[in-house]
Amino acid sequence: MNVHLKRRIFVACLLLTGVFAILLFRLAWIQIIQVNQVIPGTTRSLREMSVLQRERGVMLDSGRGQFTDYRGKPLTGKMEWVLVLFPHQHAISSATIHRADSQLNQLAAILHTDVVKLQQEWEQDHTPRLWTAGNQQPVVLSDPQVAQIRQLEDVRAYVYPMMSRYDQRYTGMQWLGYLAEQPNRLVSSTAHINEVKQPFAMKSGAAGLERTLEPLMMGLGPTLLTRMVTGSGEIIPEMQPRVIAPTNSHYPLQVETTVDIDLQQGLENIAKQSGIREGAVVVLDAATADVRAMISMPMYTPQHVEPTESSWVNRAIQGAVPGSIFKIVTAAAALESHAVSPRETFLCNGEWGKYGLSCWKEHGHGTLHLEEGFAQSCNIVFAETARRLSMEQLERTANALGLSRTIGWEGKHMGGMSILRHFDHEQAGRVRTTVVSSQDEGAKVQTSIGQRDTLVTPLQAANLMVTLLHDGKVSAPRLVQRIRYADGDTMLEMPLHDSPSPVGQISPATAHQLLKWMRGVVTDGTGKTLQQAKWHVAGKSGTAQVEQQGRKLNHQWFIGYGPVENPKYAVAVLVQHVAPGSSHQATALFRSIMDYLAEGSPSSAG
Repeated sequence: MNVHLKRRIFVACLLLTGVFAILLFRLAWIQIIQVNQVIPGTTRSLREMSVLQRERGVMLDSGRGQFTDYRGKPLTGKMEWVLVLFPHQHAISSATIHRADSQLNQLAAILHTDVVKLQQEWEQDHTPRLWTAGNQQPVVLSDPQVAQIRQLEDVRAYVYPMMSRYDQRYTGMQWLGYLAEQPNRLVSSTAHINEVKQPFAMKSGAAGLERTLEPLMMGLGPTLLTRMVTGSGEIIPEMQPRVIAPTNSHYPLQVETTVDIDLQQGLENIAKQSGIREGAVVVLDAATADVRAMISMPMYTPQHVEPTESSWVNRAIQGAVPGSIFKIVTAAAALESHAVSPRETFLCNGEWGKYGLSCWKEHGHGTLHLEEGFAQSCNIVFAETARRLSMEQLERTANALGLSRTIGWEGKHMGGMSILRHFDHEQAGRVRTTVVSSQDEGAKVQTSIGQRDTLVTPLQAANLMVTLLHDGKVSAPRLVQRIRYADGDTMLEMPLHDSPSPVGQISPATAHQLLKWMRGVVTDGTGKTLQQAKWHVAGKSGTAQVEQQGRKLNHQWFIGYGPVENPKYAVAVLVQHVAPGSSHQATALFRSIMDYLAEGSPSSAG
């Protein structure tokens, strides 16, 4: 044989030997070393994932962190009994069911269903499944049902505890959010490992605190009840069911919110009874600006969120035309710049004669000081006042008071996140749009009474009351006060902090003056109906003209605080899209809320 040919054969054999050696080394590395390493993006090793690929089952607990109110009462997470249907070794035939009709009839009777319906759900696929009675959610069993099912023999249906996340009711807690199921994610591990598919679909935060705290809430993995299957997906009868759960004393985490759940639910009931369809209520602790209750209407069910509907949107942090509550800003700008003297009077005869502006009172208020114009919410007085101010003064004052910018609590570089926010998609609101000229007097006058392009969120409006009570210092409202590990140790503290404006703040004297004027709104102005409230309260009403699909409608506001002698709460009420000429529902709801607080709700008693 040619020497060169022998050499080529030798080199080829050497190369093949090298390739096989590399493959054997790689296989040994995966089987011995990498098989026990956690795959990036998951909480499980390659060995665990390969086992899970061969199992079918149900999820008893997602492993997500839970939420509580500020006293530790649970907002999410309730252990409930459910029924898991295990498939038989072979497809369940009608003959099989007839042979076991006694046990199955008993089970159907316990479940308040019929055998046919039970059989249909049982045969839906050949994997363990939760009994749903044809609905989207598992059926929660009562204690008598649990006891009766446990007495049955060999029906391959067993009771297990499952962690449900939300109550089955409509709620106004859109700030909490909801979960959405994501498609099975492909998780890339290393350059040499193919993508590994998660065998169990998981839900992640899609809105509210569930979304903003998702990296912390996702936990270490679910608790699963599984059965081993063959390569073709058949259940292996010899392998008994097993529960797989992560073991870590620190997880899942517990998020302590600032909300008082008793107050939240009490005010939700009041809002439902009021018949208001659209709007929001925000109740802040007057001392800290912490959110004690936040309600968005229409209410929603976190288990059944329809993305095409608007009911899941948190209107408490969405901008709305403020109407006359914005006169607080105009009055503050006038007081700060001394644009109006205390003894100066204005004449209101109902019509101003410019820009189509008129007063809400048909024949006018007559002669008024600025303080009286504030109490009566006179448009003419504020139009004349606005002429002496610049648009920039209105913008600066609004910013100084915590408007036209986001004011919700946020922290940088916390919990592994670059920015940790409490309010999901909080809107900044605005004073004017960029296309409005500073020289446009008509736009300035309309802005000064809270019309034109002005937007304020109910959260900002409630926080405006806290700002005035704190001598003009703007606080950052919180929804979360701390996050704890499962063993009770603190993971993150979220201390109170301010939300200062780069333009500074209004003077304490101006803040005190405005608080006094808001008391006058109740004693001598548009809020006289609140004189019968159980607390002495103060505030400012507002009615804004808006259009919806070509129809002229109103937004109604009332924002205020109480009791006047020792303020405990700052409250903002917004009722949206009300027919013109309707009674002022926002003022009525504000009174109901304050009366509820004054009657000794759990929050006010603490």
